Amino acid sequence: MQKILVTTDFSTASKAGLRFAIQLATQMEVELVFFHSFQAMIPTTIHQDHIDNALQEEGNTHQKNLEHFVDQVYKSTQVEPTAYRCVVQECLYADSSIEAYAQQNGFQFICMSTHGAGALRQIIGTHTGRVLQRSSVPVLVVPHTYRVQPIQEILYASDLENFDPEMATVSAFAEALQAKIDLAHFYYPGEISLDPDTLTRMWRMKYPQLQQIHLEQHDLDQGFPTQLDQLGKRTQPSIVVFFAHAKRTWFDKWLGSSTSESVSYVTKVPMLVYRKI
Repeated sequence: MQKILVTTDFSTASKAGLRFAIQLATQMEVELVFFHSFQAMIPTTIHQDHIDNALQEEGNTHQKNLEHFVDQVYKSTQVEPTAYRCVVQECLYADSSIEAYAQQNGFQFICMSTHGAGALRQIIGTHTGRVLQRSSVPVLVVPHTYRVQPIQEILYASDLENFDPEMATVSAFAEALQAKIDLAHFYYPGEISLDPDTLTRMWRMKYPQLQQIHLEQHDLDQGFPTQLDQLGKRTQPSIVVFFAHAKRTWFDKWLGSSTSESVSYVTKVPMLVYRKI
């Protein structure tokens, strides 16, 4: 059984990540672990002998709050809870705590919500952005405006590098959800022309979940976010999937020099970011 680490800071915005994870659990076999990290508020005047007790008491309070918070989200979704756990951890930096816990405990995904960051660039610098850029564990980013709906269509935005292993990963994810895949590739002028019909016939034999291929010429004036926004409005995916380079952030790769910061399509639908091999 796969495990998803679902983070929350008890904010209203963070409920979106919980709702999305709960929806995933209705479509695939996963264990959800709801995770909250906190920085201990212990007075500097407290005697050393009492620090452990104070930490334990504060941890217990956060644990009860987390269990109540999760219970309320389940009730709001009207979904009968399956296998899940609630974990609380004291730490100095929340993003580092999330990364470490996910890696050390064999999680397949981290699920986080945005906190009202509108444009894609505005996610950078937030806890979500820092985890997204550094984590070796795939990250699910859920917009704070997300409303529960079945996950039926996956839009895989690909640069066609390492296509076969990446498509196999996306296909396994889609198969677990019983979802279909649309493939999007934005090519630059002057690149070898590819025929979408030929590629669709060829790749469908290998990847049955593949529904349609969208080959779009990259418009340097518009930029990637604008073009993805336009494609998304036509295809209406349930989730967008990317693969990111470890040494070059996917923000740089996809956004490039685009100044269209108001375009935020990829923060309007859930997004799954894998680390490139």
